[in-house]
Amino acid sequence: MDAVPYENELTFETHRENDTVDEFHQYYGEAVERVRGELGASHPLWIDGESVDADDHFSVTNPGDHDETIGEFAAGTPAAVDRAVEAAADAFQQWRTASVAERTEVFRAAVAELRTRKFELAATVSLENGKNRTEAMADVDEAIDFLQFYSRELERNDGYEFDTGEPTPGQHCTNVLRPYGVFGVVAPFNFPLAILAGMTTGPVIAGNTAVVKPASATPLIAHKFVEALTEAGLPDGVVNLVTGSGSAVGQPLVEHDDVAGVVFTGSREVGRAIERTFRELGKRGPVVAELGGKNPVIVTADADLEKAVSGVAMGAFSFSGQKCSATSRVYVHEDVIEQFTADLVAYAESLTIGPAEAAETVVSPVVDGSAVERYTDICEQAAAVGTVRTGGELVDDPDLPDGHYLRPTVVTDVPHEHALAREEHFLPFVTIHPVADLEEGLERANDSDYGLCAGLFSETEAEIETWLDRIESGMCYVNRAQSATTGALVQAQPFGGWKASGTTGKFAGGYWYLPQFVREQSRTRVTPARE
Repeated sequence: MDAVPYENELTFETHRENDTVDEFHQYYGEAVERVRGELGASHPLWIDGESVDADDHFSVTNPGDHDETIGEFAAGTPAAVDRAVEAAADAFQQWRTASVAERTEVFRAAVAELRTRKFELAATVSLENGKNRTEAMADVDEAIDFLQFYSRELERNDGYEFDTGEPTPGQHCTNVLRPYGVFGVVAPFNFPLAILAGMTTGPVIAGNTAVVKPASATPLIAHKFVEALTEAGLPDGVVNLVTGSGSAVGQPLVEHDDVAGVVFTGSREVGRAIERTFRELGKRGPVVAELGGKNPVIVTADADLEKAVSGVAMGAFSFSGQKCSATSRVYVHEDVIEQFTADLVAYAESLTIGPAEAAETVVSPVVDGSAVERYTDICEQAAAVGTVRTGGELVDDPDLPDGHYLRPTVVTDVPHEHALAREEHFLPFVTIHPVADLEEGLERANDSDYGLCAGLFSETEAEIETWLDRIESGMCYVNRAQSATTGALVQAQPFGGWKASGTTGKFAGGYWYLPQFVREQSRTRVTPARE
């Protein structure tokens, strides 16, 4: 199938191409001040088109400045989940019959709303989850891309309804894909708008309804997304927002009798638990889940080391490694490993660490205290079993606010079999391992339960072809200096993984994503015989 060109939303790149970067920073800075002026408010649940308060609330603070409160948020309960699912089930009866034009009109109107509020949304992402300004804007752009691309795909496929003709006289056949019902959407903190928007839009634009549970660290941006859908004319009850913990909201949502399917992005353990729950309860709907990675990069003797160092550094340390696509283990040819390691250490030490909203920040704060504890633990392990070449400690800078700031960490001499080289950490932490040749690099890269992203640096065409043929990864990048394993664009680079990194083998932002949320129905109509 030939690709149908799609023009991605690339705000910062557009400003750079038009030589208006100063304008970008001005708009972003102004938006930060506006958003700051609104922080600290109380936010209820959103069920059936109405605000619903709760008995208990939880507080969210800026990960880069603990003195700044993002807001107070209603703590959902199993009873609130029941109410939201009931609303979604009632709304499904009408929404499932909405035409393709009616559904796409809502989501395109939401795109217009998101564009109008683009800098406000990016500023909110920065303050709430600690993503620096360019990455926060990319988060907003990706959300817009999901809504636009899925709208286009639904239209392009005629709502997945096909006339299959008359196999025998008097029988007319059609083949349709029809929605399941209510979907639970359980979103992560690290792409709090893009992934939440994509996982919500997929099932809903296909005719299902949804109950959305955002990460507890990032509920404000979720509220703003639902506001955009509401302003766009989405009928009451089609999308409901219930904030709160995994135990009080997430688990009851997954287990609810009237929840037909779940869309999830997060850890392998939680994703597998959701799948087990569905099997045990006899549910037949889909569990569409992306479950992380331990993403390898191979640097051969014929690599351009400048590209490789840049790609690995940005893949490992942007957003402090808090991406399932982050570069986490690097297999470097023994002839160039000494130079590569020295250059990577120097690059890591040159990166500016600071608050997300600061223009110069590259390495922003991690999301919470548990991430700091994990970092301390793995760095202690690294010092015991390997060699910490740089990093391995918290940032102690009196000029920074009180926040979760960590140093980018490069570690060598860790055995390939050790947990540090096999488990996902979600931190600015990368291990480097020597290999004798591409063959050994491939063996070690593929020796993992995960298969999300992988990168290669080589200037030899034969090595590139061999790697592409044999790497066990859903997303493959060759000689990508901007980032060895991160930064996928909707349609151009559909996002998903093989092996334990995903459940369906169909990727977000790709051509085969929407059909996962609908089930097939073959229709045969016998027409009266003509006299």
